[in-house]
Amino acid sequence: MKNISKILTLVGLLLLGSFVLAQESITLVPYSNEAYGFESLIPEGWTDVGQGTFLRQSSATDPTVIVQQAATASADDVLGSLLPRMGLTEKPDSVGTFSGALEWTLYQIEVDSVNVTVDLALAEADGTAYLIILQTSPDQIDALHESVFLPLLEAFRLIDATAEPDVPYLSEEVTFENGDVTLAGTLTLPPTEGPHPVIVLVSGSGPQDRDETLGGGIAIKPFRLLADALTRAGIAVLRYDDRGVGDSTGDFSTALVSDFATDAEAAINYLLTRDEIDADQIGLLGHSEGGLVAAMLGARNDDLDFIILLAGPGVNGRDLLLLQNQRLMAAEGATQAQIDAQVAFVGALIDNLDDPAAIETLTYEYTLEQLEMLPEEQRAAVGEAETYARQTAQQAAAQYGTGWFASFIGYDPAPDWAQVTIPVLALYGTKDVQVDAEQNAPALEAALKQAGNDDFEIEVIEDANHLFQNAVTGGFSEYATLPAEFTPNLIPTILDWLAEHVEIAG
Repeated sequence: MKNISKILTLVGLLLLGSFVLAQESITLVPYSNEAYGFESLIPEGWTDVGQGTFLRQSSATDPTVIVQQAATASADDVLGSLLPRMGLTEKPDSVGTFSGALEWTLYQIEVDSVNVTVDLALAEADGTAYLIILQTSPDQIDALHESVFLPLLEAFRLIDATAEPDVPYLSEEVTFENGDVTLAGTLTLPPTEGPHPVIVLVSGSGPQDRDETLGGGIAIKPFRLLADALTRAGIAVLRYDDRGVGDSTGDFSTALVSDFATDAEAAINYLLTRDEIDADQIGLLGHSEGGLVAAMLGARNDDLDFIILLAGPGVNGRDLLLLQNQRLMAAEGATQAQIDAQVAFVGALIDNLDDPAAIETLTYEYTLEQLEMLPEEQRAAVGEAETYARQTAQQAAAQYGTGWFASFIGYDPAPDWAQVTIPVLALYGTKDVQVDAEQNAPALEAALKQAGNDDFEIEVIEDANHLFQNAVTGGFSEYATLPAEFTPNLIPTILDWLAEHVEIAG
């Protein structure tokens, strides 16, 4: 599951540099970030440390940083996530606005704990928040505000992420209904005469658009790549924005796993109305949490003819999440003591899902303990510890107290998999630290055997992470450093299996 917070992780904020690199004059040069979906400027010669963050490094103690990022969230949510780092408990007053390609709200904040001033600009468009930060020493803020911050705002432009390249197939914008929710997506159709086999793509956790854009500086768009490869091979593909995302209506924040299953069911019902689609060859490809949707529909929907899983869970949410935390922390270099503390904390949170006050207390105490273990400079970088811990605790109570989280933790897909008798292809990665192959593949196999399913294949792809990229550690921090491409084995494995299970229209 893609357990990536909708609030962006701000890398580089309140950094205290330890580098020496002469840099006196400032020249701004064009900068494009396809992962975040914008183009702008950056100061020439500043050091790119990833995730839209650039360090000036003009001296051993230069705190000057530029950050340009985007997140699938509201501007208010993004601002709220930044307040603890700046030692604030309340939203600061705006110091003005700036009208460019976007309408920006401006803030200027003195962070006394580390003696820096932060210029902050926030804008929001189509469910995405955009952020520009200039951090520097108080004596330089005025000059850099004029020479760097304002020119960046002026130059900032969105990249049209929906523009389809020239392709040898048909692409149609479609909508379909699930009760009072309208889901918007793209149906790609091979150029040959149908009817065609079709695959519905169902995304993992978190608000995803039809391309499964992940944000956080992660360049790969898994569903765009899959749709292109499958359609070129003669298979129609329907991919759609999650409810409340992109052009789809509805409220993502209140939806349960079961709601996402009925959304996918609505997609199948829509395809049954299309003459170009072969009603006897409808498949579902579920990535991560989308695999839970596949289990639900595989057990009950007679119109579904085959399933493909990418990192699909085979165990209940509690067991999956506890091992996920172990492997995520190990991939980021945590000690065994730190891992044990994290797993105990997550287990306690799960045990108290019906008690928001207990969640808040547990998180507050745990956050303070973790802050005490940090080096002094890192503790200073998060601002006032009490404020940071309180706000982190409040955010945790809101996040873990949702109906979705309870539905995820409480659902065991095994009984549903034990009723699935249609063909199944399940792929996992050895470097996937979110849905562990050794935990989930055997559980899925056992359930499918219990169903009497004699047509399933489970394969573990070497060095593939949760997004099926070639990885070294598989950790979150690595995602944004990898190219926007799958491991070479993924697409051929899927196409070879499909060649044996569907008939391509000539």
